Amino acid sequence: MEIRPNLKNNHIFAFEKNIDVMITKTDIQNVISQQMRIKHFTLIFTLFLLLLQIPASAQGEWKWAHYWSGGDGSYGDYFNTITNTAFDEEGNIYIYGTMGGSPQFDGLTFQFVNNGTVLDKNDRSILLAKFDTLGNMLWYKVVKSSVSPAFPRWMEVRNNNIYISGDVEMDYVDYNWNNVWLYYLDTLIRGSQVHELPIESRKPPYMTGRWTFFVTLNTDGELLRDHFVEVHSREYYSAGTESYRVVMPLCANAFGTTSPFHVDDQGNIYVYTQIDYRGSENDPLTVIVDGDSNKTYELFLPGNVSPELVLSSGISNAILYKFSLSGELLLYKLLVDHTDGIASSYQYTGDSVNRIFNTHFEGLSFDENDNMYLTGYFQLADCYYGFGGESHNYPVYIWWDSTHHVTMHDITSAEYCNFIIKCNNDGEILWSNQLHTMGENFAARSTWFRNVIADNYLYLLGSAGYNNESIIYFDDENSPLQRFQDSHSDICFFARYNAETGAYLNHGIVPALNATSSKAPAVVSNRVLAISKYNSNTLYGLSMWKNDGTFIQSETIQCQNPNAIEIIHSIGACVNDNGYLLASFLATSPIIFSNNVSSNCPSGLSSAVFALYHDPSLAEPLPEDTTGIAEHSVKVNVRLWPNPATDKITIESEDTFPIKSVCIADMQGTIVGILPVDDTHCTLNVSNLSAGTYIAHVETKAGISDCKFVVKK
Repeated sequence: MEIRPNLKNNHIFAFEKNIDVMITKTDIQNVISQQMRIKHFTLIFTLFLLLLQIPASAQGEWKWAHYWSGGDGSYGDYFNTITNTAFDEEGNIYIYGTMGGSPQFDGLTFQFVNNGTVLDKNDRSILLAKFDTLGNMLWYKVVKSSVSPAFPRWMEVRNNNIYISGDVEMDYVDYNWNNVWLYYLDTLIRGSQVHELPIESRKPPYMTGRWTFFVTLNTDGELLRDHFVEVHSREYYSAGTESYRVVMPLCANAFGTTSPFHVDDQGNIYVYTQIDYRGSENDPLTVIVDGDSNKTYELFLPGNVSPELVLSSGISNAILYKFSLSGELLLYKLLVDHTDGIASSYQYTGDSVNRIFNTHFEGLSFDENDNMYLTGYFQLADCYYGFGGESHNYPVYIWWDSTHHVTMHDITSAEYCNFIIKCNNDGEILWSNQLHTMGENFAARSTWFRNVIADNYLYLLGSAGYNNESIIYFDDENSPLQRFQDSHSDICFFARYNAETGAYLNHGIVPALNATSSKAPAVVSNRVLAISKYNSNTLYGLSMWKNDGTFIQSETIQCQNPNAIEIIHSIGACVNDNGYLLASFLATSPIIFSNNVSSNCPSGLSSAVFALYHDPSLAEPLPEDTTGIAEHSVKVNVRLWPNPATDKITIESEDTFPIKSVCIADMQGTIVGILPVDDTHCTLNVSNLSAGTYIAHVETKAGISDCKFVVKK
């Protein structure tokens, strides 16, 4: 529908600059005199889009969306989530995540086994499924236990194999073995069946225990090999007159926390996970692979923490394991070697080594030489959720080895301290870096998540919030994290680093307030893509940048009910070289995409949603800018918010580039409003515009122009 200026009561519709401004009919001549200039702008803008290979109407389109749902636990448990997604070389899609009881796939009963007890058991299970690019399910596998939740930890697809890991338990319940079962891939294993086997024949999964499993399948879903790892911790508990050690999976940790792993070309398995310090350093942590006494390893780790202190304060470290193809433990390495400056209060008596409140591990990626890139963040004791933390001796140093460390500058940085580490496949540190956060009274918060290696660059995705009292910066104070305005602002951002040296290069942010990011960026053809939440409770977007940080566009995703998508519980997006992108979400109400694609999820229950987007232009790198447009855009540094908008939009430029005029046109080039400006900022009233996408052309007095997309809700 074409939108034209609205003549009413001798006035023409206009914008507002600080206060409402009405343009009378005497101003119409000035408006008309600009029409030729505007037509030139439209032509130039069209050329600008062509040069960037971004047409006025997006090249990409959503192809389909699917979801699965099932029973949930208590509010916020989210039994239906997506842990990882992947493409294979033929473009087929693999989805890995959790699933609740009595599951449904697109609203239809998902009967993966002909056993009502197994289907209806309302606890987390593991689902691995394969789809083609048309959205057809080709096969699926399930892991589910009657005893406890099954947690998926990681999945990756490479060399025509699928590698998955997860935690699963099969143990007795009141010694009634008939009530104990494990549905493992395609087999239902009952406890009574296991218990009747001779001891020498009880091998995982045909034995009771608590394990982290590592499974290799081919792309047809056929099992090639598997290993089961259990850990006997340093902690002892009493049962009558006897003492026993706590047995747990290798990757046991908080609900929903992934434990990244990787399989190299030799079949070695690398696992990046959490470890706490229950018990005494005089007792070993015992790792047992496949229940084999020949693959049993005793690890003596420094530091003493009582079980009560671990439970009350969450003191933990991260650890990197390396297993061979046949399951031998080749390497283990604690992430943190020692610390300086952490308070020696009663909480840490007897432990001078590992006084770390909590270590959050997030990402593990590898380059072609199998160098490892580990990301995550720390929180110091007494700082969790913004309480306390004054007792520490700032700056606090957390050392990876004798030469590499991260620095916590003050109480704000002690709450979230984000790190990157590069090490070789023997665990030797090559370089480390961090995101610096400084301010008083927890004035800033920043968190980044998983990392991606592409074309010798390291990419990270995160979110941040800050106010005037705080600063967030990369490398040094000369590289601050960009903000939209001087007041409090939340953003989603990506950052790019030189993978060889660890040097920060650049970053990009989402042009919207109150943004929250998903966990993983997607990188393809010098573009970075991510799922983000805008300042509307129901509006989300698939954001796209050039890898130099220049924002390109955002594909709008609408949710039916407020706050019905939990982005932080979703992997986000993955891409392949053919222009296909798979987006994933955790939703509690229907999601609406463009192209009449939607996911009609039930309201109230969690649903794992995944949707396929195709843009052929993603298969080719964006051309290098030769027109100076991108250069001018950077120099002007025009900011526009909120976007999408309902009533008003603020446009702001740098002090050295006062705005001369702002023009708004629809996607057909029809002018819907012009406003002369003589300031560095103005406020536009867009309440009378119809919902849709518009183009804002901002011209400065220096003669430099910038164009922004504006979405009117």
